[in-house]
Amino acid sequence: MMRRGVVWVTGLSGSGKSTVTARVRDRLAQSAADPVVLDGDRLRAILPVRLGYDEADRRRLAMFYARLAHEFASQGRLVLCSTISLFHEVHQWNRQNNEHYLEVWLRVPLPDLSARAGRAALYAGGTAVGAGVAAEFPTAAHLVIDNYGPTTPDAAADQIMAALADRQVPESG
Repeated sequence: MMRRGVVWVTGLSGSGKSTVTARVRDRLAQSAADPVVLDGDRLRAILPVRLGYDEADRRRLAMFYARLAHEFASQGRLVLCSTISLFHEVHQWNRQNNEHYLEVWLRVPLPDLSARAGRAALYAGGTAVGAGVAAEFPTAAHLVIDNYGPTTPDAAADQIMAALADRQVPESG
């Protein structure tokens, strides 16, 4: 079981990142693990400076989340990071800088996202309307979960837990 490192849960807004990550956290807590949870929305809200939603600020935040997750992981913690952060350079940085890394893409078709929580007209061709930032979907995610239709948050969390179980990482060293 992967007990330290970074689990990077990514996907578009409304794909279920926070919900699924919370379910994984709860399952890990049952097995006496104590992961650090970093949620992009919560982190953005507590930062002492307000950043916008343009591409430069989104990239800046994504790299901040990646570096913060890496810092906790380098101290021997398991970090669950749920964030949009759909930038190839960030995914690559994570792969290069985290010895133990699991990239999870919660994939949901745009029509399903639009139907969730009144997000109609939020997306146009994979771009967040108003922000003008095109999503750079993962090209080498370790785990892709089609998080729609019959897939429940619990089923998605089960898939992540199975992937964590497959990654044998000693508790120390």
